[in-house]
Amino acid sequence: MAGDIPPCNIRIDKDGTWYYQGLPIINKNIYFYLNQCLTRDPSGKYILSMNGEKCYLEVEDTPFVIQAVDLRCQAGRPACLWGKINDGTEEALDLAALRVAADNVLYVKIKHARYEARFTRAAYYQLADFLGQDSDGYYLCIEGAKTYLKQL
Repeated sequence: MAGDIPPCNIRIDKDGTWYYQGLPIINKNIYFYLNQCLTRDPSGKYILSMNGEKCYLEVEDTPFVIQAVDLRCQAGRPACLWGKINDGTEEALDLAALRVAADNVLYVKIKHARYEARFTRAAYYQLADFLGQDSDGYYLCIEGAKTYLKQL
């Protein structure tokens, strides 16, 4: 039962920094391992599942943040934007899954749409190089193709 799962004493702030008992987790090996153990329960709560044990952790906004964005071209394929994620991974960004929330904070679905990631300010400014606006709203333009941003 969900009520039987204890808290971890771990929290993730809005910038994707992990803390254990109020102190930042700075050991990269531990940090990357914890990211691999992260899951969500059906109610949307974040849990760590390690060696058959589970515990809930507090997440201020999203556990993942997009740290950098760049345009990549591959032979025979259309160019696409890639995001560097704070867990050390990179992936092609699904532009249709981008959304703009309150205070113009930008989010995108990642990891096969299982999680949402918040853009850091630096990544947001990198993305702005591809941003345009017309009477229909704001859009990203990659090789002439427009993808409109969803507003909440």
